[in-house]
Amino acid sequence: MSGGVGPTAGGGITLPSMGAPPPPLHPTPTSPTARPHHHYYLFSIKQLNTLGAAAVLAFSTTVPLSEIAFAVLLLPYLLILARRPGKPNPAAPVFPGLAGRLRLAVHTAVGFLVGAALPALYILDGLRAGDTAGVAAAAPHAFLLSAQVFTEGIVAAWPGTFSLPVRAAVPVMHSARRMFAASEWLREELQERDELGRGPPVAPRRVVAGRALAAANLVFWGFNLFAFLLPFYLPKALRRYYLGTDREDDGEDRSRVNEKQQKQLQEGEGKKDS
Repeated sequence: MSGGVGPTAGGGITLPSMGAPPPPLHPTPTSPTARPHHHYYLFSIKQLNTLGAAAVLAFSTTVPLSEIAFAVLLLPYLLILARRPGKPNPAAPVFPGLAGRLRLAVHTAVGFLVGAALPALYILDGLRAGDTAGVAAAAPHAFLLSAQVFTEGIVAAWPGTFSLPVRAAVPVMHSARRMFAASEWLREELQERDELGRGPPVAPRRVVAGRALAAANLVFWGFNLFAFLLPFYLPKALRRYYLGTDREDDGEDRSRVNEKQQKQLQEGEGKKDS
């Protein structure tokens, strides 16, 4: 009666009413390069916000063309690095432990406050007060930080294409470039704007706020580059990618184990030949 479709047709086909388990919402990855469902997705709310901020700053004529060219040309350079032959990347984070992730989250929150939130308020207040010189001084730094967040989202969305060392190199390159923008920001804030004919006199609070923000960003991102990214973050990423661990001792122990296994295999082959 059922035309061979139903529970009597050899038991090969079942109906939903028989209690068959529903299909999984997130299939298990079948390769080391498969992206987990909880990983970053391209064009998330954060990525769209940073892209919009970077576009507004770029079209406001306050960002030099050299900074825009750096942010745009970095993407094809990362694609060139991604085409280098290498082993599959499991897309594991640099800091897998809970304590490491908490420290990284605190560091990211402080960086967002110092490098993004407060400069954005300073720029908006400058637009309201007519302080075009202060806006032009702070805009390049804000643009580079927005471009960094957007680029990090792109490389994180395709962990199978961009390896862990390439993803770790993105904040290093952007931070190095942003050091020049922050130093130039501080140099312009230390100059007297009214005496140089750079616009009408501004309120003393804006002068103090601009100098404090520029100095804070220069100190924070300099510490971030020279005391965190270069000595710890980048070596940790390289060690996890090439050695499968984040500690030198584990890498040395693993190399010793591999040497012992190779010696045992060589001895076993020698006994078979004899």
